[in-house]
Amino acid sequence: MQETEKPSLGSKLLVESFTGPVTKNEITAFKAHIRDVKAPASADGNVYVYGNPGKVIEACGLMYEITNDQEILDRMIYYCDNALAGRNDLATATNGGQRVVWTGKIEPVWPPSKANISPAGAGIEQGSVLAHMLYSAKLILSNPAIWNKKVSFGDSKGFGLTYKERALTYVKQSDFVIENWILPYFVRKDKKFYFPDAPNTYKPKEAAPWNQLFMLTNGLIRLSQCHILLNDAQDKVKLYDELITENINWFKRNVKSYTSSLGTNCWIFDYALVSRIEDTNHFAYESEGMWLAYDAAKYGVTKADMMAMANTYFDVVLANIQNGRFAGNVDGTTGKGHAGGDNYVRDEYIYLAAIRPEKYETVGKIEQSTGKIATSPQITARLLWLKDRRFKTGE
Repeated sequence: MQETEKPSLGSKLLVESFTGPVTKNEITAFKAHIRDVKAPASADGNVYVYGNPGKVIEACGLMYEITNDQEILDRMIYYCDNALAGRNDLATATNGGQRVVWTGKIEPVWPPSKANISPAGAGIEQGSVLAHMLYSAKLILSNPAIWNKKVSFGDSKGFGLTYKERALTYVKQSDFVIENWILPYFVRKDKKFYFPDAPNTYKPKEAAPWNQLFMLTNGLIRLSQCHILLNDAQDKVKLYDELITENINWFKRNVKSYTSSLGTNCWIFDYALVSRIEDTNHFAYESEGMWLAYDAAKYGVTKADMMAMANTYFDVVLANIQNGRFAGNVDGTTGKGHAGGDNYVRDEYIYLAAIRPEKYETVGKIEQSTGKIATSPQITARLLWLKDRRFKTGE
């Protein structure tokens, strides 16, 4: 799975300090930036999986948690509307949809492959798109005061005039993807996530790589949370929670503990069940997935688990620098490609500074020195979200 970190278009973002409350200037800068960031013309190519369009949805959600600012929520909904409308079975052929997938059918997916590739590919990374949309639904459903208000920019795509109607659409359509794509093809009887055999050509009959496993658990976690907020579909909640728990436990059973040179407990693991050492490109998604499960406080992810993840990043990855880049693998080594290392902290890793609070300013200064704060809404929003959390809790 390829990934590039490119600055989004828009005015410069801002973090005025790494202590104290989030400031008016920081919020104003974020709002000005996202006003200029347009949704992409097409939803293929994984743009809503791990691309900037998907990441800006997360950024809006975090900033809405801080501010309760309706303009930010509306911008989040704008991106979610475009993501949903771009789904293969919902988009017209002229808008990149109606493509035959490897199943021989037009499926409810966002094809990772570009339009000139046939048949289209798709797998469990689809859960990441659901996770982004469902973050918006979760925020709406957590705030009954706005349920019956109309979304400010209307409903040109027919997803619901009011905030609650919009949220219900995201939930319904996410259930549809799980029931018609994920469950029939990617869940074994033991509830583990595997790829099917032919005609699927991507890792046929192999276990899902850990990073993709967490993309799906992220979507299921938020889908379960939305149904709990709605107090409905208890059968779905039960199933989703069982899938989440089994697959996260599967991951945990396949990590090995070791002690870093700093004397901290860390984890070492492969990219997939039987594979090469995990690289720090993909480790970001495992960190985010473990955080979301830990934050949900119901899937058996402990503080000790998160500490091992945080120690691995801070005491191994950031502690080993080669040619100006942090380690490219979870064991502190560096290779090529995805294992080539970064000179900045990927946005997903910022959650780990909630586990190791003393590393928050370290992370902030790295992002500042590499210019990421000015250009990356996902990095800046996560820094501000954690800054707000630290100020309110006194960490």
